[in-house]
Amino acid sequence: MIGLLAALDAFILVIPTDGLMIGAVLLCSRRWAQTFIWVALGSTIGAVLFAAIVQREGLPYLLQYLPSIEQNSVWIWSEQFMQKHGLWTVFLVALSPLVQHPAVALAALAELPISNIAVAVFLGRVLKYCLLAWVASHTPHLLTKLWGIQSELKEVIQVDKLPLEASDKQNIKPAVTDFT
Repeated sequence: MIGLLAALDAFILVIPTDGLMIGAVLLCSRRWAQTFIWVALGSTIGAVLFAAIVQREGLPYLLQYLPSIEQNSVWIWSEQFMQKHGLWTVFLVALSPLVQHPAVALAALAELPISNIAVAVFLGRVLKYCLLAWVASHTPHLLTKLWGIQSELKEVIQVDKLPLEASDKQNIKPAVTDFT
């Protein structure tokens, strides 16, 4: 399911793929590798379909749906970077938190082979999502280790399990007070 959402992200710009993947990994950290692979595959399939449509239809297709795209700062940056570095732009954008649509569209408009675009997107997304998924799957454990929370939690649990003496029971006040 998350792979399908990653593919749809190529056409619907508001799907928070990174956040959804991190959430999925936190819910089932044992499957972090499987999760990031599905997201990378879905993102690559979406990018390939988007590139194929842009390559077939050309710039008028983009301008029909995004009339001001040529004035967009990410588009301008991607265009300049694409002229200097070619396919590396697609890889670097896929690896980064930037939106990959302008780079994929420019690569398609430059008539780069779809297979090359697919490889660049897949490699960039695999590296990006592998790192994000690994961090998400190990964060709870690392936080307890880093901050020493685990020993403090054990102390709280042990104190909570101690039997209360009669004198302590009399000193316990109710948590809720009546304000009427």
